[in-house]
Formats: sequence, C-alpha cells, structure tokens
Amino acid sequence: MNPPDQNTPAMPPPQLETAPPLEARLHPTPPQPPPQPLQPEPPLPEKPDTKSLFEALLRRPHALMARLADGNHGATGRFVMLTVVSFLLFGVVLGCFAKHQQLWAAPVKITFGLLFSAVICFPSLYIFSTLAGARVSVSQLGTCFAGALALAGLLLLGFVPAVWIFAESTDSFGFMGSLAVGAWIIAVMFALRFLKSVISATGGTQPGPLIIWNTVFLLVTLQMTTSLRPILGHSDHLLTQEKRFFLQHWGITFGDSLAPQVDAKPPATTPEAVTPPPSGTTVPQRGGSSSSDNHRLQAAIPLG
Repeated sequence: MNPPDQNTPAMPPPQLETAPPLEARLHPTPPQPPPQPLQPEPPLPEKPDTKSLFEALLRRPHALMARLADGNHGATGRFVMLTVVSFLLFGVVLGCFAKHQQLWAAPVKITFGLLFSAVICFPSLYIFSTLAGARVSVSQLGTCFAGALALAGLLLLGFVPAVWIFAESTDSFGFMGSLAVGAWIIAVMFALRFLKSVISATGGTQPGPLIIWNTVFLLVTLQMTTSLRPILGHSDHLLTQEKRFFLQHWGITFGDSLAPQVDAKPPATTPEAVTPPPSGTTVPQRGGSSSSDNHRLQAAIPLG
C-alpha cells in the first residue's frame, strides 16, 4: 500500500444546499415578462406644422435635421415666426421691470437686436461651416439657423415665469441684468449645440471654426444689448449715442437701483432765542438796517 502523496491538494468539503426562505416558498415571485422594444416614432410629415416643429426642436432634433435636408419643407417661415413671438414675449417680461415705455420698447429692442445680430453673422456662419468640412447649401443652413434661433426663443420662454417674479419684486439692475443675460447664454448654448449637430451631420469634422463662430456670435448679441440701451431702466431718449463696451457698461451699472435716489437733507436748525442785552449796554447797529428799526429796538430795551 503506497503512502498518500503529500502534494495532492485537499478536497474542499461538500457544501450543503440551503433551502429558500419560507416567505419565498409561500409567496413565489412570478416571472417578469421580457422588456418590450421601444416603438419607433413616426417620421415627420412632409410639410410639418408649427406644433410638429415645436416638438421636433425639443425632442427630435435629429429627425428634424433629416427632414430639413429635403427641399420643399416650408419650415423657414414657421421658425422665424416662433423666434419673433418668443423674443417679443421675453422682452415684455423684461419691460415689466421698469414699466412705462419699456413695456413696448424692451421687446422691440430685444427682438430687433437679436435678429439683426443673426443676419450680420450668417455670412460668416456659412464660411466657417465650409471650413469645418460641412457640405450644406445656403438655404439649408439658413433654415437650420432659423431653427436654432427658434429653439433659443422657446428656451427663453421657459425662463419667463422666474424672470417675471424677480422683475416685479426687485429693483436691482445688476441682478436683473445678470438673470436676463444668464438666461440668454443658456438658451443660445443649446441652440448652438443644435447647429453643431447639423454641421456634423452634413460632413463637418473640424470643431475649431465653429467654436470661433460661436464665440463671435455670442459677443455680438451681448454688445447689441448695450448698443440698444436702455432696456431695463428709464431714459428721456429711446436710444443713446454714447459708445461703450458691454463689460464696461455692466461694471458701471451693476450696483445701480431702479428706485430713485433720495438726497440727504441738512438737519433743521431752530432759531435761537434772542435775549435782550443787559442794562447800560449799547446795541450795535447792523449795516443796511433802517433808522426806524434802530429806534424801535432801542425803545424796547430799557436804559439805566
């Protein structure tokens, strides 16, 4: 009989199978059905209406881009209408801060300023898109740019309730200006992301030219709000002729308030009681006093 090999590994002890808990045996879990695959969304209609474009901008940007690639969609005019209405409503809410003429001047200035900024920046958008490698026509890029502005306007409408609350409850130019500019920056970032996806879908591979154009467009819109001032405050003139960089203007007006400044009044002085001089003293005559006044004053003072 051979001795056991010392190098043979020891066998692990057998593991006893544990019975399931009593609760699981009394109430067994029914088998879960397999997850149902998501149903694909129906394609956009050949000529989408305003409601379809509204939902596609927020939920289905890629399907919208595919639809805009085909001609005869009729979406450019609807995008412009959504943009104008959204900017006007946002401007009315900002006009509620100062009220009076700003209720109509602020929405007109904001809508005109942002649309004018888009018009003067569109040629450079086409140039930088071509440099990025996109193969897109001028009309298709114009429609997508109008859609990006409409998306920015819809996002601004989402900020309207919060902006209105502060417009009615605060008088700080710095806070209201920061709130309005912050809302615009957030909205334009989502709009530029949509524009970036359009350029990427049409063959654009270089991100550098589009980043440069995004920076230029944002700076132009911010400077336009300063060039068309006042938008939040009061003024005797509808527009100002003074040239000022927007950062300089923000630094000057950040601490201002809509409430009128009340000048401090000097403390009121009480007239001192005039006591008659003691007996035997003479009363000095003031220059410019009449002789009748001197006689009356001497008659009122007893002489020793």
